[in-house]
Amino acid sequence: MAALGLISALASVLFVLVPVDQNVTTYEWPSQPGAQGTALPMYPYQPERFDARFDCAQPADALVLSTVPPGPGTGEAGSPPGLVVRTANGTVTVSLDGTPLASRPLAPSCQWTVHADETGTTVAVDGTPIGHSGKRPDVNSLFTGSPSAATHVTVVGDTRFDTGATGFKIALGALAAVCLLAALALTRHWDTRFARRARLLPRRWWRPRAADLVVTAVLAVWAVIGSLTVDDGYISTMLKARPDSGFTGNYFRWFNAPEAPFGWFYEVYHWLTLISPAQLFLRLPSVLLGLLAWGMLDRLLLPRFLSASRGSRRWARWACVALFLVWYLPYDVGLRPEPFIVVGSLAVFALVERALATSAVAPLATGIVVAGATVAVTPTGIAAFLPFVAGIGGIIRLLRRRRDQSWLGLLALLLATGASALLLMCYDQTLATVLDATRVRTAIGPDFDWQREIGRYATLLDPSVVEGALNRRVPMLLMLFSMAVLGALLINHRVPGLVESATRRLVVSSGLYLVALMFTPTKWTHHFGALAGFGALLTALLVHTVAKGALRSVWARSVSLALLAGVVALAVSAPNRWWYVSALNVRWVDEAPTARGYLVGNLVLVAGLAIAAAGGVIGTWRTSGGRPADQRALRWLPSSGWLIVAVAIVVVVAEVGTMAQAVTVRWHSYSIGRANLASLTGTGSCGIEDWLEVEPDVGASVLHPVAGSPPAALGGLLANAGFPASAAPQAPYGTDAEHPVWGSYRAPKTTGTASSAWYALPSALNDPARPPLVVTRAGTGRVTVLLEFARADGSPVSTVDIGGRTGGAWKDARVDTAEQAAGADRVRVVVKDDDPGDGWLASTAPRFPEVVPSTALVPTGEPVVLDWVNGFVLPCRKPVSLGGGMILPARYRFSPGPDSASLAGVSYATGAGGPYAPLLQLARERVVPTYLRGDKLREPVTVIRFDYLAPMNGVRVTHGVRSRSGLERGPALIDPMP
Repeated sequence: MAALGLISALASVLFVLVPVDQNVTTYEWPSQPGAQGTALPMYPYQPERFDARFDCAQPADALVLSTVPPGPGTGEAGSPPGLVVRTANGTVTVSLDGTPLASRPLAPSCQWTVHADETGTTVAVDGTPIGHSGKRPDVNSLFTGSPSAATHVTVVGDTRFDTGATGFKIALGALAAVCLLAALALTRHWDTRFARRARLLPRRWWRPRAADLVVTAVLAVWAVIGSLTVDDGYISTMLKARPDSGFTGNYFRWFNAPEAPFGWFYEVYHWLTLISPAQLFLRLPSVLLGLLAWGMLDRLLLPRFLSASRGSRRWARWACVALFLVWYLPYDVGLRPEPFIVVGSLAVFALVERALATSAVAPLATGIVVAGATVAVTPTGIAAFLPFVAGIGGIIRLLRRRRDQSWLGLLALLLATGASALLLMCYDQTLATVLDATRVRTAIGPDFDWQREIGRYATLLDPSVVEGALNRRVPMLLMLFSMAVLGALLINHRVPGLVESATRRLVVSSGLYLVALMFTPTKWTHHFGALAGFGALLTALLVHTVAKGALRSVWARSVSLALLAGVVALAVSAPNRWWYVSALNVRWVDEAPTARGYLVGNLVLVAGLAIAAAGGVIGTWRTSGGRPADQRALRWLPSSGWLIVAVAIVVVVAEVGTMAQAVTVRWHSYSIGRANLASLTGTGSCGIEDWLEVEPDVGASVLHPVAGSPPAALGGLLANAGFPASAAPQAPYGTDAEHPVWGSYRAPKTTGTASSAWYALPSALNDPARPPLVVTRAGTGRVTVLLEFARADGSPVSTVDIGGRTGGAWKDARVDTAEQAAGADRVRVVVKDDDPGDGWLASTAPRFPEVVPSTALVPTGEPVVLDWVNGFVLPCRKPVSLGGGMILPARYRFSPGPDSASLAGVSYATGAGGPYAPLLQLARERVVPTYLRGDKLREPVTVIRFDYLAPMNGVRVTHGVRSRSGLERGPALIDPMP
């Protein structure tokens, strides 16, 4: 066994060090004479190597070469720090990031070269260096003003993470795994001579029970109608992008660095995406993991903890059902890694408990392997190692009892089991690339230190954000309450019906996980989802021991009830918020639950305190009367344990019920549940796009004035009416010249009020399937724009205020005419000044959009810029490629709607390593209005067209492979943040 363990450990270490095959992509420009410019958005922004050469014979005043767009304002974002070569006044100057790097007079014959790699940028003439900088240039395009001057550029993309395992590496991994399995088999044989025998699973464990059916049914229903998790869009896009990049990178930030050494679970989802990208299909692993977690709770762990009769165990099982579901539904059904942590931590705890119960070493060794695999999922997987810490005393005693065996063999086994995690941490990376990925994530952040852990709990109690919603508070606060009460009972050795030693280890493991969370770099409440197993079990044990009489007096029950009332009141005093489009038409999504106008949290607090106070009074009265026991009072005083279960049941029913209600209310429009049902029945397959429509030509749907109607009042309402040209906004969706029939109305704010002519409304005004009436307005300060609806004879119908603050930008206002202007034949736009002073107001003519399905404008086979917020609800969309060390330009961007657009900013920020930053440096954005069929006024997805300064052309692309050492690191992708 010693030899097998040592071989396995050594092979695992070598697995991360041996060379791999790196895929290399080279770009050469121009591939033909006469090319003047091309987009070449490198990603990372600085390529691995850059080489340029050009002759000394250049025009006297020209742009010789630029790696960024020349001139200001060429793209939506400013130009990055690039390399620029210019001639002026008979001199050639090479500049990097605006700083001159080398300069020399023009000469009749010589050759300049510019070379950049990890050592910096060097300029040479005829091979003699004349300038050097430690920086490298950003490259997002290549431009020249003298295409006939023999300019040639070679760019090698930074593909350090795009590697493939060699045959030697695969063989090492196989050797490590085989030797480890053989060592574990020998250990199990060794245990048969020394360990106590005991059943691993109860008899007839495989037979389904009523509790199993309930858990299965609820998880299945939630998979169809339940909420998104916050990172479903993020992870699904990473998976879709994997075939292009050659590895599972972060995609939206950190220069697409891989998640290694964490994240092997992405491969499970990647294999599923090869079958289908459907939302429901990708939720399948989390549902199956939930069922596995429930099976371990019910079959393995509850029997280990409970020492009472079979009947009481049955009630403990039902309590665990409610508590497990109240944890798992909001936190764990989705693509995030927490379900893997739940299963891994429960499996390790069960293995440690079995080892302590039977004095067997094999379960301990297997537990180390499982814990290592769990940590390799995500940093919060450290929870899987905590049972070893909690049971360290018993583990040491177990090992001492084996001191007559080979310590060398035992040590080799421990080394092999621990090193096995390296196989998953570096399955497609090397030690060097893992260190590079860690370096860039640390430099960019977020990287919060342990002192800021309080922020996680502050967010949990913040009712204004999804992270602090009711559905997240309830399980976590119930667990903290249970941990405190169980801890106090264990100190006093009052846990009837429970195995005290095992319960103590569970409480310690749960508490240590909260401590371990302090050292994670981010402070989100969704990390609590890893506690779904421990939290549900711990709370169920409290319910069981209280039912068995752990709280022996009226006073103890009264105090616990009062504390529980406060905890529950705090837990339910928050809205029932859900992420992004999951919240559409869900009840209580914007306010805390109420009953007959009263906050449920207040009602719970008052009722709980009143009952607790009454119990205390009765207890005092009976004690003062010399009566020996409180049993009669205990009969009517509710048990805090079963009230916990009642709260969990109510919350689960409310979560499922409100989501189901939202599906029925929105049956003719989009919801998560409706889209999944459409996918199941074959009536839909593209998520929200099955209901998404776009307006390709906004000028085609503008209303026309009624013939003979009076012109606009207060002359000065029409375009360019009396304010400086510099203050005039760019026309919405393009220039006025492109749509001369609907030029915008603009007025200086000193004019008071201005109105348009009447416009004729179409006959299908009340058609519920028709898009809304749209008016685009802008201005400084508050913009007051009124739509006055009337009949053909001029009699008024209604007036709708579509004003607000636009911040100087054009914004659409939408009106459902079927509800707000039924019977109208005419509409007039009135612009009013509510904030006199400098500035301006503006409004377009109204329009009824002419729409087509979004897939008609942008075919589903065309790669698009896909933001992380909405990636999961657009299953038919393929994200633009990040392969070969560059990001391919895309024509369209699918952005979250105006309410969520700000969340996507990280993908466009150079400081965060965002992939879309180069595209915004090369293109201007043009909004294509979108509409959700069946929900006229909502815009959950915005489509944006990119218009590029120059297409990608004249570039020759070649692919190759080179051997890269497992210790070879690349240059820093970004400088450390101050």
